[in-house]
Amino acid sequence: KWFAMSSRLHKTAKIPMDKLNQWMTLAANVGVLIGIFFLAYEIRQNTDAVHAQTREAILAAGQAELQAVRDDPNLIDSIVREGPLTVDEQVKLYTWLVSALKVREFSWLQRKSGVIDEAQWKSELAITQAILRAPRVRSWWDKVGHKTVSDEFREFVDSAIAELPASNGIYSEQMEWANPPANDPPNP
Repeated sequence: KWFAMSSRLHKTAKIPMDKLNQWMTLAANVGVLIGIFFLAYEIRQNTDAVHAQTREAILAAGQAELQAVRDDPNLIDSIVREGPLTVDEQVKLYTWLVSALKVREFSWLQRKSGVIDEAQWKSELAITQAILRAPRVRSWWDKVGHKTVSDEFREFVDSAIAELPASNGIYSEQMEWANPPANDPPNP
């Protein structure tokens, strides 16, 4: 009974079934294209969100480094002071340096993969160079620090600091900026 009814509908339909099938196929194909464009848009938004999260993670790690120095200002003193360090100072400085260089390595990897832009990378590179400029830190890098990062990043860092003379300059400035010598005129 059902077959007989559908046969009659097919014969009496004003639009031939072939045409109907063509229109249905076209509509399905348009739907697939719209779905592909929507999917591409969603992937792009997801990629942008992941990049933003990566930049945020780098910023948070940098803030943690600053907080560690704020919580223990002797870290800077351990860098610039000549002479041996206590075991406690060695452990604190070693862990701070490893943490700081791992953040820079992560940033370097993100730059290589295109996640962070050139401006942010230049800032990260400047921090890397500043950290490794102090004589004590340079000695740490040469003896053990270079072993805490990948070979490729080590080679990159070695080339980035090769032309920089060892100096406590930036660390000394961090320690002295608030207490200028008496003969320095105040800035207007």
